[in-house]
Amino acid sequence: MKKILSVLLSALLCLCFCITAYASDGEEEQEPADASTPRLMVTAYEAENGSVTPGESTAVKIKFKNQSQSKAVKNIKLAINDESGDIRPDGMGTQYVKSIKAGGTYTWELNLTASAAAQPGEHQLSVSCEYEDEYYNSYSAGDIIRLSVHQTVSLDYDGARLPVKVTQGDTVTVLVNLMNTGKTDLRNCRLAYEVEGLNAGGIVFAGEIPAGESTEAGANFQVSSEMLGETGGTVSIIYEDAYGEEYTKTETLSTTIVEKPEIISEEPEEEKKNPQWWAFLAVGAAAGGAAGAGIYAAITSSKARREDELRL
Repeated sequence: MKKILSVLLSALLCLCFCITAYASDGEEEQEPADASTPRLMVTAYEAENGSVTPGESTAVKIKFKNQSQSKAVKNIKLAINDESGDIRPDGMGTQYVKSIKAGGTYTWELNLTASAAAQPGEHQLSVSCEYEDEYYNSYSAGDIIRLSVHQTVSLDYDGARLPVKVTQGDTVTVLVNLMNTGKTDLRNCRLAYEVEGLNAGGIVFAGEIPAGESTEAGANFQVSSEMLGETGGTVSIIYEDAYGEEYTKTETLSTTIVEKPEIISEEPEEEKKNPQWWAFLAVGAAAGGAAGAGIYAAITSSKARREDELRL
């Protein structure tokens, strides 16, 4: 009997052990799913040449990173949009990505074009992401990137030349007409002259020229009194765009310095015709005096004769 009870007890203990082990295995299989949210974010971006130029297609790279260290993301849709409409993607502006592993990255390469009327300066573009995790949970995210629009810079000018001849010691004025033919304002416009024998007195400032407008910049040159003959040099037209980038145009100048003529005093034209007018005047006066004396003598002689006749 004791043996039977011992066997039954051993069997009961084995059964309890098996039930406990089975329950433990069941608990491990029933671990809850990972409920964390995988974050897909923009971590870097760059535009070819650093900006977008109107009328030109510009390559842009946008880097995304799956910040989750445990979950992959998949079935991803990327999109980009500029609410102002000044910058548009070449195409639909969307991209499909199959998956990005946990901690992985993806770089979206696309082309953007700015409209001809796009305002120069920084533009904000929104980048959106739609994706799922491995349990088919849906997520969405968005980021902002900033791209600069550089409008075309263009400056035309005329009048940047010297007279064919200048005279020693004279002051010569040169007027240059500057025309902003681009779509962005020009700033700190100035002219720097370097001409041997001619001193412009330093830099000539023209200031700011709004897009589509023009201005005139004048320089007064003092011509050297110690130099003669042909001379030349340059004028540099320097200006900046709205971002402080500097541009320079250089024009060659030339002229000839001639000797200042001597000043010779000339007699009036009437004096040239009658150079001895004073002699004629003297002769006339003398002749008039003699004629007057003769007339007086004749009158006195006639009177004396009449008195003599009366006495007789």
